[in-house]
Amino acid sequence: MMRVVYQFGLPRSGLYAVAEWYLEGIGETVNQRVGGGFKDAFAPLDPQAAHFVTIEGLEIERVREARAHCAARGADAWVQLRDPYNWFASLCRGVQGGVINWRPAAPLELWKGYARHCLNNGFWLAYNRWFSDSNYRRHLAERFCFRRLSGGQPWQHVPSRGGGSSFDGERFTSHAQQMTVLKRYAAFVDDAEWRGHFDDEVVALARELFGMERPW
Repeated sequence: MMRVVYQFGLPRSGLYAVAEWYLEGIGETVNQRVGGGFKDAFAPLDPQAAHFVTIEGLEIERVREARAHCAARGADAWVQLRDPYNWFASLCRGVQGGVINWRPAAPLELWKGYARHCLNNGFWLAYNRWFSDSNYRRHLAERFCFRRLSGGQPWQHVPSRGGGSSFDGERFTSHAQQMTVLKRYAAFVDDAEWRGHFDDEVVALARELFGMERPW
């Protein structure tokens, strides 16, 4: 059977970087579809080809429905999540800079849905650990049966889709590890209105899933 993979997550969660790393690691010819919505989980696929489909910004109930369909067709699928403080900072900066058109009414409510799902549904991909932890990348490479990048090497390319990084654009296009993606919250931490978005449940989920305390 040809490899078929679905990656679910919220915009500004490092989806495109992980997708690039995955495709390089498997070393196969793959049809890639990015920025897809709910219908893309149900779209027909050429059974003679391998596929990698990124689906962004769905409410978690639709993710569950889509993942059930993916499992029924024998595909591999995972949810990818970034910690709420850096994720929300990147989202806000991307909106400010005009590189993100996605503007949900209650972004951290969406994040909580994904976080609860990750807490209770087995495997999920933690973007923070993928970016910073070589042992975690080695574990993922083994799980995904990589032919390349199996030694835990960091991924250094910044994808151009969506303008690159919300903060740095494509300035670090070949040196992604130089970006302070785990400190993005620092740009907003003095903004009381921004801090007010993080309720006790967000804080508790961040602690449980990422080992992070509120950074203020």
